[in-house]
Amino acid sequence: MLTSHHYLLSANLNGDIGVAMFRKILLFIMCTGLLSCDQESAVKALDEKPAVVQLARVQAVPHQNKYSFPATVSAVKTIELSFEVSGRLNQLDLVQGKKIKKGYLLASIDRAPFERRVDEQQVRLDIAKKDLGRIKTMFDKGMASQSMYDNAETQMELAKIDLNNALQDLSYTQLRAPFDAQVSERLVDNNSYVQSGKSIARLQDLSRIYFTFNVPERILSANANNELVSATATLLSRNSPSFDVEYVEHRTQPEPITQTYQVVFAMEPVDKQVFTPGARAKVEVTLENSQPLSGLVLPLSALVGDKNKGFFVWRYQQQQKSVEKVTVTVLKIIGKRVIVDSELTESDHIVRAGVNQLVEGQQVTPYKAP
Repeated sequence: MLTSHHYLLSANLNGDIGVAMFRKILLFIMCTGLLSCDQESAVKALDEKPAVVQLARVQAVPHQNKYSFPATVSAVKTIELSFEVSGRLNQLDLVQGKKIKKGYLLASIDRAPFERRVDEQQVRLDIAKKDLGRIKTMFDKGMASQSMYDNAETQMELAKIDLNNALQDLSYTQLRAPFDAQVSERLVDNNSYVQSGKSIARLQDLSRIYFTFNVPERILSANANNELVSATATLLSRNSPSFDVEYVEHRTQPEPITQTYQVVFAMEPVDKQVFTPGARAKVEVTLENSQPLSGLVLPLSALVGDKNKGFFVWRYQQQQKSVEKVTVTVLKIIGKRVIVDSELTESDHIVRAGVNQLVEGQQVTPYKAP
């Protein structure tokens, strides 16, 4: 027969056991609740609508490097024409945009004052010759001194120099094209009085067509020892064909602000093809990669991670329409591309944009341009 003491002891034991069990159950519920929240988040990420991603194909390191640069059409050279003497223009044939041949008479100034000076110097030379002849005869007969003879000879030589100067000034009254050119700009009008050295026009040498563009320092340095394979230029106009161009020169001092180097390629003129200096063009250059690295080329934007934790990319699995993480080792970064060592193959596609928002196994849809 149980006493009241036994009932109280039994109640206390049952109460202690109940509390302990309640705590365990509560702890279990809390743990399973937390786990279910994590699992639910992961499942939710997988069950959400597939993310749209941009893909890029994995490529092997090329043996040739190809670049495209915006360029400007320019003349071989542009010069400013001016007279060596002063005078009034009485003939001017400077039509802007006109193409002219070498030796073409572009302008002339009044020749009359210069012709009179030539005649004057010719008379002085004739007089100096006669004086020299007369004094030489007297010198041979001992009737003139050596100094008189030397002075007469000097006067004749000076007269020759003055005549040559006058003839040269007369030739300077006509301005002719120094090469096949195009009149870029006329700076004076006919009947104007021009001073010697004052520019009257600008001429452009179009014997060759120049394409000028700027190359970033990193590209120039990376290809310093690479051989040029080919280069083409295309005008930025509708249905413009491409033309083969060849290297001419490049500056070795960079632009202080942009840190780029000016490079010039050129081509011979083409019949019925108009190349206007200042026109926009595109130059595509192919260079032989003298020291190609072994590895794969990926877009730099596809990398996830850092130097301390390592890098990986998201490989697209076509059958599962999902992504998986693939570890890569970075070998070299060139501009917006990176060369890596990895288990990837050239048939793989990787995600190239929005890589930080993806998780392992996430469903994705490749972006297709409209």
